[in-house]
Amino acid sequence: MEKYQINFNNKVKLDAVTVAYTASYTALNGRRHTIYSGEAIFQRDAVPPLFLKTGEVAIRAIEQVMIGLKRDYQLVKVNFAQPQNSAVLGVPSMKTFSRYLTERKLLHCVPTHNVDGETVVDIKFIQEFRIG
Repeated sequence: MEKYQINFNNKVKLDAVTVAYTASYTALNGRRHTIYSGEAIFQRDAVPPLFLKTGEVAIRAIEQVMIGLKRDYQLVKVNFAQPQNSAVLGVPSMKTFSRYLTERKLLHCVPTHNVDGETVVDIKFIQEFRIG
């Protein structure tokens, strides 16, 4: 099972939001390998604000990576660059993400464990703090 991570780097402008993401894994020799990358540009006046604010746009991007990779790849970490304007672009909650994966039968794409009969997703959601 190849374990990978997704890094988001987004830009919020007055008229548009760019959501860019890269999936990669680290080989045994320590080299990082990109296995998937994508970018979507949303014109703010054409997109429902909640799609961006709730982080659903990120969840959909993660799903796109998951369905685009073979079943022997498993997502273990997601790094979100701190949004430039969190009033416009948000990070999804782990609860929302877990529910989304369950509803779409994508739990095989992430490590999980059970607690009291409930499936718990074992990935890390990290929001990076960037200055400048």
